[in-house]
Amino acid sequence: MTFQLSKPDFHNSDQNKEELQFGENIIQKDLDTDIIAEANKNGTIYLDKDIDLNSDKAKEAISHEKQHLAQMNRGDLDYDDDHVYWKGKKYPRQEMNEGSKRLPWEKEAYSKTKKA
Repeated sequence: MTFQLSKPDFHNSDQNKEELQFGENIIQKDLDTDIIAEANKNGTIYLDKDIDLNSDKAKEAISHEKQHLAQMNRGDLDYDDDHVYWKGKKYPRQEMNEGSKRLPWEKEAYSKTKKA
């Protein structure tokens, strides 16, 4: 199971056409291949539209992404188009496998993710 971060697209005029809102911060939409969910700086979580919101997979993915929201909220995690920043260290995105359990922010998130 792959969880990845990506920069939210706040200027995409088509963004709202395919989104379904669940609760106040879970948005179900079409995500790239092999991406189940994404945490965004604005506090939302994108969940792939093909994942049943009530499934164990969705619950686990949302739990994982909430860990990333907490990391961003406390200032440990940030990102832009080119880099991910973890506790003051810059990680070039082109040199990493995003979602890898070896990345320090992913290690922490996976260790705190509630298993469904």
